[in-house]
Amino acid sequence: MSILRLACAALISTLLVAPSLARSAPLQEPKIGSVWYEENVDLGFRVKSPKDWDFIPPSPLDANLVGKYAPPNGTYVSLGGSAVVFLSVWLVEFDRRAAAGKSDADTSKPGMKEMVLEAGTAKDLEAWMSGGIDEGSGWHRTEEIKPLKGAGVPAKWTIYEGQSTNGSGTDRKPVRCYAATFELSPEVDVALVGIGPADGKWRVYEKAFETMAKSFQRMQVVGTKAAPTTGTEDPRAEKRARLQADVAKSPGWTLYETPNYFLISSYNDKQFIEELKVRLESIRAVFEKDYPPSKARHIKVAMAEEEDGGDDGDDEDGKPAEGEEPSDDEDHSVAPTTIDPLLLSRCSVVRVCKDRDQYIQYGGPPGTGGYWLSIAEELVVFDDKAVQGTAATWGTLNHEAFHQYIFYFYGAIAPHSWYNEGTGDYYSGFEFKNGKFKAGPSIGRKSNLKDITSQGRHVPLQEFVRWSKSKYYGQNDRKLQGYECYAQGWSLIWFLRTGQGNAKGWQKSWSGILDRYLETLLDTGDLDKAVDKAFEGIDWKAFESSWLDYIG
Repeated sequence: MSILRLACAALISTLLVAPSLARSAPLQEPKIGSVWYEENVDLGFRVKSPKDWDFIPPSPLDANLVGKYAPPNGTYVSLGGSAVVFLSVWLVEFDRRAAAGKSDADTSKPGMKEMVLEAGTAKDLEAWMSGGIDEGSGWHRTEEIKPLKGAGVPAKWTIYEGQSTNGSGTDRKPVRCYAATFELSPEVDVALVGIGPADGKWRVYEKAFETMAKSFQRMQVVGTKAAPTTGTEDPRAEKRARLQADVAKSPGWTLYETPNYFLISSYNDKQFIEELKVRLESIRAVFEKDYPPSKARHIKVAMAEEEDGGDDGDDEDGKPAEGEEPSDDEDHSVAPTTIDPLLLSRCSVVRVCKDRDQYIQYGGPPGTGGYWLSIAEELVVFDDKAVQGTAATWGTLNHEAFHQYIFYFYGAIAPHSWYNEGTGDYYSGFEFKNGKFKAGPSIGRKSNLKDITSQGRHVPLQEFVRWSKSKYYGQNDRKLQGYECYAQGWSLIWFLRTGQGNAKGWQKSWSGILDRYLETLLDTGDLDKAVDKAFEGIDWKAFESSWLDYIG
């Protein structure tokens, strides 16, 4: 899905081999269940759901998706060779009403409208099948569109065929979708789309999907769809209302609250949820100490005043617009903020999937333990106790919570990855005792780093601090993989945060590097200027020698 490239995801320290395909899962042909999916908040319909399948809510950027059902435990169907198809039943809406705007993303924010449109707002089923569906590719109709006989709502059905997109190399096999579209009104259609193998067993799947489609019924709309948060009076109350409406139409999901967070979870481990609440508030207290909200207010007010000082609209300093990343072909002016960022930060949303399979079904990048999607303002994690262990989940939570926290105060300023990801990993190593966090090294990153430095494969720091995100993520001529760069980034932040008074050969000017970097970046929006200012006058040989000695 295209929105995943926007996510800041915490890479797991050891690479996983095709995690979505490595599981052994039995064939589970869909069977209609006795439980109804009901949507009476906005659209007004109900339909029988697949028996024992989980409901996966849409991402805030999924403009057409009502939700989808998927079997638990990553069940898939083998298509021969390495090709597989993951079973799903999608419920998709096509709303042409004037007030439509199904995405929960606030499109008034800079860059949001474009991202929502990029994520996809298809006008009909044909358009959605060509780009909105997250399984298979090259979809085309193989059947004429026909009336669905026996349906209680005017409906039509057809069959699409495409190629599987899960498997190794170019091993692709045909897959099919049964698609039924229901007319709720002249302006609103809802489609049910089910996927399966395009072989001799297809008829079994087609029959099951047809049976579900024929159960489709109208419902009276009794709720009111919540509007996106406007941030005019009480953003937390507005966010609560919207999330309550979302959860009301997401069976199996529950909404929890803490003073600064909303948690949406399908995980039934109450002890985990309670500990997560405490940890979130505790790590936020650390963030507030290291990155005071008052400092963010001061910076934003100063920048707004500078803009109001009579410039002609061209920003010579190239400051990035709040909520946007710097780009050479964009206007980088910063609009004055209309709401206290502290209030917005107290509406932070954390979604907890029940396991890795559900996390990937929701949109989690394979090989990660969690991600923060700034454009949707949502942090997503799961309890990885089965593979990496719950301790790894807590580290991921700290990492992504840092990105989430800093977003509200500084916006999407897009610093170098050594600063951004390195700081996230710095917090991921914090130890939690007696309800409070204490700084501690990230054991996983430290182990990875030792492998790099012992072989002399680390990147010279003078070069490393200017590496682009693509190089940091593994596209570099030094052949360092992403998790290895994460390890070096963590070590640099650890050194700068804890080295004073501890590192051999520490120099006083090094203590201000991180502050100078951030302040210069906020002031100019220029990555090179931020590095120049932060490391101005640094003796790189002495700096790297002290770093290597300190990190061991």
